[in-house]
Amino acid sequence: MIINNKILQQLHIIVALSMAYACTLSSNSSSSSKIASNQFEHIDSLALKEDFFKEETIRYEDYIYNDKIKSILLHKRNVELGEPYLILNSTDQLILRFDELDNEFNSYQYQFIHCNSKWEKSNLSEMEYISGFNDNYFENSSKSFNTHQQYVHYWATFPNEDVNFLVSGNYIVKVFEENNPEKPIFCKKFYITEQNIQAEINISYPSDIEQKYYQQEVDFNFNYSSNQIIDPYSNVNVIVEQNHRHDNCISGIEPNFVRENKLVYNYDKENVFDGGNEFRYINLTSFQTEIDRIAKSELTDSTFKITLTADEKRTFKRYLEKPDINGKLLIKTIDGQDWNTEGDYANVKFTLPYRKTLDQGDLYIYGQLSNWKIDPEFQMKYNATTATYEKELYLKQGYYNYLYLYVNDTTKGADIRHIEGSHFDTENEYIFKVYYSDPGDFYDRLLLYHVANSRKSF
Repeated sequence: MIINNKILQQLHIIVALSMAYACTLSSNSSSSSKIASNQFEHIDSLALKEDFFKEETIRYEDYIYNDKIKSILLHKRNVELGEPYLILNSTDQLILRFDELDNEFNSYQYQFIHCNSKWEKSNLSEMEYISGFNDNYFENSSKSFNTHQQYVHYWATFPNEDVNFLVSGNYIVKVFEENNPEKPIFCKKFYITEQNIQAEINISYPSDIEQKYYQQEVDFNFNYSSNQIIDPYSNVNVIVEQNHRHDNCISGIEPNFVRENKLVYNYDKENVFDGGNEFRYINLTSFQTEIDRIAKSELTDSTFKITLTADEKRTFKRYLEKPDINGKLLIKTIDGQDWNTEGDYANVKFTLPYRKTLDQGDLYIYGQLSNWKIDPEFQMKYNATTATYEKELYLKQGYYNYLYLYVNDTTKGADIRHIEGSHFDTENEYIFKVYYSDPGDFYDRLLLYHVANSRKSF
């Protein structure tokens, strides 16, 4: 097994910087130019997506309505790679951050919407799931400093003295211009969980011998207290995601059997995932020098343009162990002190040589950078002249993980094997969400949010 020491060293440095910065945030949690016209040329044609401004068409998902909004992050406070969930009645907080590509401050508010397990608006009224006020302001904002791209950075933490959560479940935080809740600028998903059941996870070779070296079988049990769950076959819904992928998640399966307050899920086919491959990475912590995977860096019309070294198709390549952060991203810069306001932006060009265009499908860049979605804005375009799939993304300085997913035009299914290959040995995170539709409460409670790593089961 081969380990890329260079990448490992870089990742250790980045994580160490992240931890140091977390300490700085903790000790300063209470703290809260004129721009050249060509700095906004790349957004001159951007417009707000009016079709989604009506309340009845609000999307209960991670969605950006205003293309000036960038680098949205939602995680546990001081845990930059943390999951977007809180335990009900705990003292933990989530922190929500975003940039607006503008040089003027705006007044933004946020609201919370409770959803069922299918991400539909629940039947609960606000007073049933929120204590305090549900129209709160972003009280923290700061202009970018010493960057070519001017922007304003906003952040808020919750729960806080103005608002708290009364019940578990799926939630949307909707951010909007002051007094205009019907015109959101973006929505973001998060979770409030009770964590009152225990998980037993076993990740092993699949039962299908032919797929032994390509797939991972995920068996799991849940232990609960007596009388805690009524009719688990009908009222319990388990969702299992691999590295936050929604398109291939497991849901709707019933336990094989229930015994001694334990739900047992031990299948042969229904709970199998392609192992996939380790995430690719780009280190954009500096634009000043051509380091790591940066093949070319230039400053044109006050905008950085970064060309990455070309990627390679990995379909039939042997497995190579490389440390990754399982598709996530870290906003970081070594060119400044405050990563949130001193990190610059660049047009970053991705390329994947391919001898001919894919006739029956398309390629997408996927990861946290795409909001864990197969998004048309991250679709690769084929350049017949260079025989290369290409895509430019406008990214803030940081460390990014990503993969290429092939989506078939007919089935609409996403295939990781087509470009990335698939290996049993791949290190993956599996996210388990256990919902309970309590007949007496009329909403979907979230009993457990649990993250398991495949390596701990090997």
